[in-house]
Amino acid sequence: MHAPHADGTLNDRQLNKLVHPYRYLNNTTNLVYLAIEYLSLAVVIGGTVMFCHNLDRLGLAWYAAIPVVGVAIFLIGALQHRLAGLGHEASHYILCRNRLLNELVSDIFCMFPLFSTTDQYRQIHLGHHEFPNDWERDPELLNLGKTRMMDKFPMTRWQFIRNYGFRLLWPPTMFRYLWDNLYVTAMGRGVHPYMVDQTNVPMLFGIRVTTILGIAYLLTLLPVMGVVTHFGGPWLLALVPMAMFVVACVTIAALPAHWFFASRIKPVYSAKVTSVLRLGCATVADAALCWATYLTGTEWGVYFYLLWIMPLVTTFPYLMLLRDMFQHANADDGRLTNSRVAFPNPILRWAMFVYGQDLHLTHHLYPAVPHYRLQELHQLLKKNSPEYAQHVVECDGAFINRTGRPTLLDCMYLPLHEAGRLGESGLKAIREQ
Repeated sequence: MHAPHADGTLNDRQLNKLVHPYRYLNNTTNLVYLAIEYLSLAVVIGGTVMFCHNLDRLGLAWYAAIPVVGVAIFLIGALQHRLAGLGHEASHYILCRNRLLNELVSDIFCMFPLFSTTDQYRQIHLGHHEFPNDWERDPELLNLGKTRMMDKFPMTRWQFIRNYGFRLLWPPTMFRYLWDNLYVTAMGRGVHPYMVDQTNVPMLFGIRVTTILGIAYLLTLLPVMGVVTHFGGPWLLALVPMAMFVVACVTIAALPAHWFFASRIKPVYSAKVTSVLRLGCATVADAALCWATYLTGTEWGVYFYLLWIMPLVTTFPYLMLLRDMFQHANADDGRLTNSRVAFPNPILRWAMFVYGQDLHLTHHLYPAVPHYRLQELHQLLKKNSPEYAQHVVECDGAFINRTGRPTLLDCMYLPLHEAGRLGESGLKAIREQ
């Protein structure tokens, strides 16, 4: 058993020696988690498609598929959020021990499918870690804070329900939030502390020309491949995407390097390599859908838009927004008071507080510790750091509990330093407001 450290501060050498072993990484643990997520996606998507294909055989009308597809959209959005959670690990270089493997696995299997890149996300997220809850410097607040209504806190329970259950779902508000997300995460145009001078970078409507060329490539690829699928043969179906991708690679190689995404954080591989990989994955995915349609006669593209794009613009961003809000809303920028620790029910932990996001204060203190060691680290800090034990706020559940400890919604109204110490009677009075 570890002896308490000397002075109770988080900078104490004895405490750091206790924490250091928790930083150990390997190249296998998260790959197993990633495989489980993709197996889960295969089960949900495959099961939904099979059900829709067999409606007639089951004697069901077409509208019987609506609730099944609705449940699938929620589950797939949650699984997309879980992929983003693994991408978050990669942004801290803790998905895999090998840095190149860390970046490649995250880009290809986590971030590209979500229309982003690990490097672009890293700029925003590391800036958030450097300046958490600072409205003048935290990139997550500067880019998305007001869209997420983070400036509206504190909120009572009814104000929360009105803002996040009704106001946010109002189409103009939701579309604004989606556009801000796309602008920051997909196009790499967010404000962050590591920006470089881009006055010589060609822009159109505030977007890099290289980004516009990438979008144009995809908008050309989709209809061309659609025509080839229905009116061409197997040779064209094989050669056309290869030829288009080669043209894209030559174009990327010919363009000046400073036209692409850049920052003061050195990337694992260049932005040009990222662009080639990104367009290559998109080309392979579209070609696979077209081959499946050609061979089976089923319009698999419809299922792609219904069961991947629909969750990506509904369930996924909503879960991401709520998770970020529960982690940082109504908190200050102090080292021990910028976030909290949550103990949600298993469904919320699986869908929202993914891969260590429930232990968010612990993660902010030690971002080099992988998610699968955060729970043990939290307990170690409580035992060995009086400072941590005094300030950490542990939330039991999201909406209600019978333990006398604050819920996450209680923390949306109470100052963080009061939330863990108000007592059951005080919490009850707050909840009645």
